[in-house]
Amino acid sequence: MTPSVSDFEGQDALFKKHETKYVPQELSRATMRMEFSPSYVVVGAYRLLTDQKLLKPTWDKCRHAARRGAIVGGIWVCYSTVLGFFYLITP
Repeated sequence: MTPSVSDFEGQDALFKKHETKYVPQELSRATMRMEFSPSYVVVGAYRLLTDQKLLKPTWDKCRHAARRGAIVGGIWVCYSTVLGFFYLITP
């Protein structure tokens, strides 16, 4: 089903009342679409952590990167701890 021209014109009319004087013309419409309450971020994070239909596919996609980040972070912590220890004991 293809939207008609009037659908797009009606959509544009929703955005005409907003001011975008500090935004480049190319980004003004996208900026107006991004106006949402910050509480949506909290609600989205809550849903991601509690809804198994969202959590399982997301975790399956990110598991390898999370494991790699934990390993690299652990190596850096050990390395910086050892270096810090050697700097403390050397005169």
